[in-house]
Formats: sequence, C-alpha cells, structure tokens
Amino acid sequence: MFKFNAYSRFIVSQCIARTIDWIDIIALNWITLQLTDSAIYIAYVNFARLIPQLAFAFIIGKLIDSVRSTKLMYIIHSFNMLLTLCIVGAFWQQWNIYVILAVIMARSFFQAIDTIQRNALIPSFVTEEKLHKAISLNALILNVSRLIGPFIGGLLLGTISSHIVLALPMIGSICVIVLNRVLPEVHQQKKEKHKIGAYLKRQPVIVMLMASSVLSMLFGFAYTIVLPSIVDAQFGRHTMIYSLFTAMVAAGSIIVLLIFMRSKQQGSLRSLRLWSVIFLISVIPLMFIHNAYLYAVVLVLMGFGSQAFRTTNRILVQKMVEPKYRGSVLSISMMDKGFIPLGGILLSFIFEHLGLNSMYIVMSLGLLLVAACVSLMVKKEEQYG
Repeated sequence: MFKFNAYSRFIVSQCIARTIDWIDIIALNWITLQLTDSAIYIAYVNFARLIPQLAFAFIIGKLIDSVRSTKLMYIIHSFNMLLTLCIVGAFWQQWNIYVILAVIMARSFFQAIDTIQRNALIPSFVTEEKLHKAISLNALILNVSRLIGPFIGGLLLGTISSHIVLALPMIGSICVIVLNRVLPEVHQQKKEKHKIGAYLKRQPVIVMLMASSVLSMLFGFAYTIVLPSIVDAQFGRHTMIYSLFTAMVAAGSIIVLLIFMRSKQQGSLRSLRLWSVIFLISVIPLMFIHNAYLYAVVLVLMGFGSQAFRTTNRILVQKMVEPKYRGSVLSISMMDKGFIPLGGILLSFIFEHLGLNSMYIVMSLGLLLVAACVSLMVKKEEQYG
C-alpha cells in the first residue's frame, strides 16, 4: 500500500512548486512584454532570474551546509512570498522596469537556494542504492513541469488577470511548507572547518565532472535558445514546428529518465562517456537534414543523450561528495545552468555572422571536448581505481 511518507510529501510539493515556477516564467515574460513592448527586457528578466545562482554559488552552498534545513526552508519561502507580493505590486503600479528587475533578482536569490537545497536533500530521503532513481525522478519532475507549466500558464493568462497568475508562487511556497513541515539535515557537524576550496583540490574527478557539465551547457544545452532562429531560417516562421521541436527534445529527456528510474544501474564514468558521445552524434546530422519531421526525430535523440549525460553527471557528483560538503559542491556544480544563456549568446553570434553550419561545427567541437574530458576521467579511474 502506498504510504504518504516524508519523501512522498517532498515529491508532491516539488511537483506543485516546479509547475508553478514555469507558470510564473510564462507570466513574467508576457506581462513584461505588455509593460515594455520590448523583447530585450524579456531577456533582462530571464537574466535576472538566472544570475543569482551563478554569482552567489559559494554563499548559497555555505548556507545550505551550515543552516538547519527546516529553518532554511521557512526563510526561503517566507522571502519568496514577500518578494512575490512585491513583484505583483510592482507590475500593478507599473514601477520602473529596472526596479522590477532588482526585485526579481532578489527573489531569484532565494529561489536559487531552494533549487540547491532540493537537490542536496535527495540523498537524505533514500539509500545509496536508490539514489540514481531519486535523482532521475527529480529530473523527470522538472521536465514534465516544463511541458505542462507553460500550457497551464497560457490558459490562465487567457482567462484571468496576469497579476493573479504572478501571485501563484505564493501558493507554491505555502504547499512546500505545509507538506514538508520538517526536513532532514543535509550536513554533518556545523562546527567543523568548512574549506570547500581545499576539499575540491583533493577531488579532481568532481572538478572535472563540473567542468564537463559547464561545457555541455555552453555548447549543447544552449542550443534551445537558438532554436527559434533556426526554425525561422531553415523551415520558415512556423510556430507549430518550433513547438514540435521543443516537445521532441523534452520527449527524449522524459524517455531516458523513465529508463533510469527502472534501471538498477547507478551510473558510472563509462556510461557518462557513452551519453556524451550520443549527445555529440545527435548534433552532427542536423547539418544535413532539411526535412522537419526527420529533424524532429534527431531532436528526440538529442533530448535523450543530453538528459542522460546531465542526470548521470549529477548522480556521480552526489555519490562522490562528502555529506558535509554536499550543499557547497552542488551549488557550484549547478552553476552550470547560468552558462546556458552565455552559450546562447555565443551560438547566436556565430549563427548570425558565420551561418548555421558554422554554429553546428562549434557545437560539435565543444561536445567533442566534453567527451574527451569524460574519457580522461575514465582513463584516470582505470589507472588509480
């Protein structure tokens, strides 16, 4: 019989909160466009959402490793509700857009802490043998919410006031607090010296895992930012084709995560190398395909390989890091998301000035570097165990 235990409540709360996150992203983009009538400010909003996790990674990691999990949860969601209320009021009163961006950035700081804490908590709920399944489930929640959140957001924006939709993150925070109430701890002894730099110097494999993840974001995952321009240039300005391509990438991700959840294998450097090669192989055919449906099939492979690489990378980091450094290491490791918009700028520049095939070549070279980095880790493992 299914028991609604602490882990089940944690999962349910994440399903609700992550779906509302995506609804909020759609609402923020839409109301910003209505207020400013400028696409550049939408880019500013998304920059304000992502930059705190990149800029304050060390501070966030130290907070997670040193503050009690339950206390931190209440702090995070109290500020999330307060700053969400400020954002609603700011758009309602049509404050200066730069003031609005500052408030969004402040809220994103606490949302970044929440993101890292959620990932750091996963090993506290499950045994090491089931860790890969738990991390896969967490990634599956993110991908499913990425599919249904924008759909629900579009429906809500068409039926009720956008300011009401902007207030939904408050409900997400209330659900997290009510469903969890008390969280397990993610650290060991707070009084021990916490020198993350010295620790990482003794853990070259963890450092290389993080480096390979950053490279995959720059040259692989950033592809989705350029995808609307690719569709426009290669297939014409068809919204349905863009929607199809986006869905195919997500479908590939969901397929591999379902496989991971049913698998007994816990992930290894060799499997990481395999996924990096598949990720690389999925990019090369795109240079030669001009049929939209065949292109969509290759994007399923890209979604499969990229998500398999990302999830296996996360599993290996979680398995290798000492519990007392988990928050700090995950905070640094998950900085990689901040490199997606930077990679998007790089790939967009190459696309506009050198052409589409040049962009694909740069992506391929970058992902080849990822595969080489993982191969080096495998070689070191074979040498030293």
